[in-house]
Amino acid sequence: QVLGISTDSPFSHANWATSVGISNYPLLSDIHRTVSKDYGVYWPEWNANSRATFVVDEQGKIRFIERYGKGELPQPDKILAEVKKLG
Repeated sequence: QVLGISTDSPFSHANWATSVGISNYPLLSDIHRTVSKDYGVYWPEWNANSRATFVVDEQGKIRFIERYGKGELPQPDKILAEVKKLG
């Protein structure tokens, strides 16, 4: 399952999803920054999370991590290849 998580509010997520035409993925709001801190992607200077991709298997084990700098975007083909490795 694909999930999106950010420190934005549910209202902000809904507006963004509508603006880019995404409706088939759950977007989770980490307004207390708990998940961001637990996964090591909290960016205190901005009080937000940095952009990153995690591939987690069915047992909850992280199998792939990729972090992105400001202005960098994920490479969908690379991520899909990692997901396919899970079987």
